[in-house]
Amino acid sequence: MRIIVRNARVNLMERVRSKFLIVSVSLMLVAILFLNHAGTAVANVPTVLQIVNISISSDVEQAFKIRLEITHQSPSPTHYVDMIEVQVNGATQQFSQQPQTTDPFTVELDLGTLQGTAEVKARAHCNIHGWSDWSQTIAVPEFPTVAVVTSTLIMTMLVFRAGSRLKRPPAVRGDLRHL
Repeated sequence: MRIIVRNARVNLMERVRSKFLIVSVSLMLVAILFLNHAGTAVANVPTVLQIVNISISSDVEQAFKIRLEITHQSPSPTHYVDMIEVQVNGATQQFSQQPQTTDPFTVELDLGTLQGTAEVKARAHCNIHGWSDWSQTIAVPEFPTVAVVTSTLIMTMLVFRAGSRLKRPPAVRGDLRHL
């Protein structure tokens, strides 16, 4: 009788171990599939690829305009970038967008009139997957007008000065010094 009870206990323990192993492996597979699926949903968040300064300047004030290049996979009338946020010197401006049909796409934004150089960064919002990360910060204008004009004048003066110091080759015809 003891042997029968002992064999029954061993069989019961083996069945419990095998069920535990099956449940453990099943849970691990479900976790792997869930994590893999969760990772792909985040992959379709838009990305701001580039910010380009297209500002128009005058002596008194600066009209700040930028062009953004944004990538967003598989845009459609139901899946698109619906909002762009631009941060200028810490102040955030929002720009609503219509559905896009291309990837990547460009957007030109008027940031208004500002004095001096502004620090600008941007991010895009997908109507399904949410906000992108902020782009790299750029200075707008990237090169102040005064600095560009001054350096151009200095370079022009140096070129003319160097050109006037070059030795001129002797004239072949009409040179009477050799007679």
